[in-house]
Amino acid sequence: MSRFLRYAVHPDNPQPRLLMHAAAVIRAGGVAVLPTAAGYLLACRLDDKSASTKLRRLAGQSPRDLAVLLCRDVAQAAVYVRIDDAAFRAIRRGEPGAATLVLPCTKRVPHRLSSPRAMAVLYFGGHAATQGLLAFIDEALLLSPPADGAATVEQLAPAWRDGIDLALDVGPLFHLGDAGRARPAHVQLTGARS
Repeated sequence: MSRFLRYAVHPDNPQPRLLMHAAAVIRAGGVAVLPTAAGYLLACRLDDKSASTKLRRLAGQSPRDLAVLLCRDVAQAAVYVRIDDAAFRAIRRGEPGAATLVLPCTKRVPHRLSSPRAMAVLYFGGHAATQGLLAFIDEALLLSPPADGAATVEQLAPAWRDGIDLALDVGPLFHLGDAGRARPAHVQLTGARS
């Protein structure tokens, strides 16, 4: 089993020093496990080809699967996906992590990640530690699909533990038997008419 950095971060007031160290690991091409509203998920830089290939391999994604973009806010998301009025209203109406939006990519998303349909899934993390990390990195991250989330770092799949470089551990995010916890739904807002 490989070793990875594990930063115990306060769930409500994450320590900036630890977030800066985590940002440096991700900028250097690392794959990290981050807390989100859907559980602990894999994340890496969007522009790092080797890290994104590693993330997709660990998450079991094929090159044809839609890329999931983790963004800090709507302004950052608008750099990577086209957000029309309907999409903006859906984003503002929703709770972070409650839904993921399928939107058309801009040219800022690398072609190797944008799927044959030039679409991407937009996701907002909804956790203070992840939001703080995104502020230090100042760019969107590639994320594993939200359905893959684990409740704790200890519950990560063995393949994930062997392949990651860093984990931001804020403790349990939810209880496995939580009936009130629903998986995020994909909402496609492309303007396409069926």
